[in-house]
Amino acid sequence: MTTVLVTFILVMVLVSGRFIKYLAEAAAGQIAADALFLVMAFRLPEFLQMILPLSLYIAILLVLGRMHMDNEMVVLRAGGQGDGRVVRSLIVPALVAMSVIALFALYVTPQGDAEVNRIFEEQKGRSVLELLTPGRFHVKGDDDNQRATYAESLNREEGVLENVFVADASFSSEEAGRLLTVWARSGNLVQQDGISYLELTDGYQYQGKPGEADYREVAFEKARVRIGSERSSSRPPEVRGRSTLDLIDDGGNEAMAELAWRWSLVLTVPIMCLAAVPLSRVNPRQGRFLRMIPAVLGYMLYVGLLLTMRSWIAEVPGSERPWYYSMGLIHLIAGFAVFMLYFGDRLKPRRARA
Repeated sequence: MTTVLVTFILVMVLVSGRFIKYLAEAAAGQIAADALFLVMAFRLPEFLQMILPLSLYIAILLVLGRMHMDNEMVVLRAGGQGDGRVVRSLIVPALVAMSVIALFALYVTPQGDAEVNRIFEEQKGRSVLELLTPGRFHVKGDDDNQRATYAESLNREEGVLENVFVADASFSSEEAGRLLTVWARSGNLVQQDGISYLELTDGYQYQGKPGEADYREVAFEKARVRIGSERSSSRPPEVRGRSTLDLIDDGGNEAMAELAWRWSLVLTVPIMCLAAVPLSRVNPRQGRFLRMIPAVLGYMLYVGLLLTMRSWIAEVPGSERPWYYSMGLIHLIAGFAVFMLYFGDRLKPRRARA
């Protein structure tokens, strides 16, 4: 129950922060508002696979810390039940957590990331009219060409923009500084041969270079501005959106880094469960939260090293990769740290006698 409660709180914090970020992108016209909840739903398994190991770890610290505070652990040890009995009692919840994380990391999350990539690809191909927020400038483009679009209001029943302003600016070497500006009384979306156009009515077009006197003005009753391209298949998903079997068949450095990361999420569960038992030992006078902060910092260091190693493995090809570029090394270091938590005090007298 403590694990479920901690998971719920952490998920709400993480989801709220990410939702605010996507909401800002929707307000800027980079993504449609109706796609926000789909994106969050597909990203939820990724959040859970990151939070569940930490939630179980914190839950064990809280529960065992309270047992130490209430002297229940003293009674258990007096009855012959030591750390071994406590560790055995954690096998079932650890196996459940590992199974859920393995399901998410190896199967569910890659499919969710692939869907998120597909949604964002669709958003890139959506027309300016579909993403345009009335009363705000919408800028889209790259370093060479940019387009700013503005509409004073939008008649949603008829799908017509009113008082439309469109400006195309070129920054390439051939046409640097050239500006094409269009103003029209109204505009609506039309499609022809799979291409989206903004059909403008009763307007003017100005073309030229700011600071020069060669501007051309053209009045028109109707004109079309191309705002979309032919619908094409989505680009291949990023490595996070590829299936586990696909990563195994690939064998590239990025694929191997992602594959090692997915298995590492599963391995963090037993290591942190074992670490939580000695870290939960507190003196009743000290309070149950004495070791909570260093314990959580240790977990953050552990996961941070795994993320850093994933980046290193992805950047260096296998033939040039040093032997210490391995997720297994991080797990071995974490395992050694857990071993010292259990048996470090027993080794000190032996060293003193030596």
